[in-house]
Amino acid sequence: MKPRGREPSAGKAASPVADASEQQVSAVHTTYTTVHQNMYGPIGPGGVTAVTGAAPIAQGRATGPMREEEISLLLRRYTEPAVFSEALAALEADRVVALIGPSGTGKRSGAVALLKNVVHEEGRMIVLSPDITLEQLAERRFDSGNGYVVLDRVDDGGIRDAQADFAWRRVQERIHACEAHLVITTRPRVDRTPPSSVRHVTWEAPATEKVLRLRLKLSGCSDAKVARAVELIRPNCPVAKAVEVADGICRGGEPEEVWREYDSNTYETVQRWFNAPGRTMREILQVTTVAFAAGNGIRACEQLLTLLDHHLSREFGSLNGSRGRGSGLSSPLTAPTAMGATSVTVGKGKDLAAKQSGTGDAILLDHRRAMLGIDLLTTVRIPVDSVTREVVVFGTPSHRRWVLTELWARYPAEFWDAVQKWLTAVVSEPDAPCPPGTLAGAQLEVSMAAALAMLAATDFEEVADRYLLPWAAGQAGQRGQAMAVYVLWDMCQNDLGLDTAALAIARSWAQSRSAALRDTAALAFSGWLGVRFPTDAVKWLWHLIVHEGIEGMGTAALARFFALLVYHDEDPSRILGLLSYRLGKHASQAGRSPLKSLTFGAVVTILSIRDASNRPIALRYFALHSDRCDQLLQLWAAAFSYWPMRERTVAAFASHLRALPQLTEKPADVSRALGRGLRVRLGEVDRAALRADLVRLTRRKGPGDAIGPLLEEL
Repeated sequence: MKPRGREPSAGKAASPVADASEQQVSAVHTTYTTVHQNMYGPIGPGGVTAVTGAAPIAQGRATGPMREEEISLLLRRYTEPAVFSEALAALEADRVVALIGPSGTGKRSGAVALLKNVVHEEGRMIVLSPDITLEQLAERRFDSGNGYVVLDRVDDGGIRDAQADFAWRRVQERIHACEAHLVITTRPRVDRTPPSSVRHVTWEAPATEKVLRLRLKLSGCSDAKVARAVELIRPNCPVAKAVEVADGICRGGEPEEVWREYDSNTYETVQRWFNAPGRTMREILQVTTVAFAAGNGIRACEQLLTLLDHHLSREFGSLNGSRGRGSGLSSPLTAPTAMGATSVTVGKGKDLAAKQSGTGDAILLDHRRAMLGIDLLTTVRIPVDSVTREVVVFGTPSHRRWVLTELWARYPAEFWDAVQKWLTAVVSEPDAPCPPGTLAGAQLEVSMAAALAMLAATDFEEVADRYLLPWAAGQAGQRGQAMAVYVLWDMCQNDLGLDTAALAIARSWAQSRSAALRDTAALAFSGWLGVRFPTDAVKWLWHLIVHEGIEGMGTAALARFFALLVYHDEDPSRILGLLSYRLGKHASQAGRSPLKSLTFGAVVTILSIRDASNRPIALRYFALHSDRCDQLLQLWAAAFSYWPMRERTVAAFASHLRALPQLTEKPADVSRALGRGLRVRLGEVDRAALRADLVRLTRRKGPGDAIGPLLEEL
């Protein structure tokens, strides 16, 4: 398909459309990353998430070859479930097996453990994209002796049972022909009959007691300590929690103490709070407010509570005036006090509506104490740059998710309609609390996204249909689009089992006819969704570049994705490889074409981008990994030889070279390696022109030690 959009003019600055796209992509990254760094801890393995109350952040990419240390860590204390032998027998006989089960049953570790039994030592384990179709699997080349796994494969959509059976048979034939092995995991579907051509095993988590015993034994705990820990196993304790308990005991904790700490973190604790006698609706709304705004100051939470009360009053007021409710709630739960707010509470279950005759000072004091007096909540002081903020959070971080789960289980559609209108108003109305561009606004955006990701783990349809789709489509403006992106990123980073669902949503947006949805998809793939699924991100960002031209966000998003990968020391070779391949396709073409101009536009944008500290990203990557930058050098050489955009490329390159001393302790060595690499990739005419331009552009400031060796090599 011919890309639409204007062709960039030679030697001119980027268009206003491109500038706006770059600014929006940059703003989304800056807000999310800054808030996480300041208030949540580093984004990466083991990130601190005390404010969000989420699980530790997932470790980088989810696809590609698995490292040996990654496999060893996963299987070091692996406990086989009862169905393991059945699945292994199917894999040995057919080379392909599918594991069906919900999240949290250990399908990922089970798939790796199965492949470990059939793949030889010299073979590798490779994780494929969950977005891969059966047709693509049937046509893919598999290397002999390797083991492949597709984790939580996204369904093929409208494929019928008969077609699915045939497609699975083709996959099996392909795997046999390549002498490889394949394990596919997926979630159960009630409307789909598993095909008979490939064995589908219903996966189960191992017994909790078995997991606990094995982990404690392997850690050298005494038989008496193991027996005490097993005796204290709580009813319906998930396997994941048993693992946490085992780890706590292995670190030296006594079984009684570790289990007592586990009890304080459980869902039952939150249930008891909701069921306490005299619990008022105002307390419920206060907890609801903090569930979506954890990490904000008390003033912001009070303002947000007032706005929530307003929307809830309107929802139930209109309902009472028309058709009646019958839900067990009534509009007096938000009846105004003398100060125009809802009835307030101090302590547990003491409604102060009767104190309306009190003085204004007393009521104001009660409003502030009410939120701070709730058992589940507390305040903490967090350093942000040179100041310290006091923010409201859940005393036990895990309670935040359980509060959302309990709210969803207890309250009807009218309550959640009010919550949806409240959050949309906060995002879209200019005079709402925590406006964009402020510290409170940035914190609220990221906090709301974390809460919606947690809510999606309870009811995915509610979040996808009533928040993600309308916000991504632009119904709440650019801030709403950013919010939809943040939710997808949180689905990928936290242990919610929703990363493949986030990928499927972003892919559907990228294929949409809506320009706003396509722009939101570009934003999503440029960040942590892309880090989790880099191959898919590059594929869909290129799809957007081709179909959107300079009017879309694809180019700016691809450049920002490159910057994110380099900044966090992830591998950007998929981006560089794609662009090198595309330039090779255009090498024999004379003149210009829209697709050729788009390709070079993407190359020049990536070579020109800087990070938030104004450091040149491409040069930083070369300084860190000059031994594996062949593709990057090819891009530089091609851009220096493409005259329509050469002026912009050379100017950016000269500017970047002056930052080399800030990027490495050996700027002269890096400069010499860079010049040597360019010398062998540039023709004599282009090399002489580049040297002359660099001398001219750096003469006033002096080439210095950083640029001199490069000029000598050229």
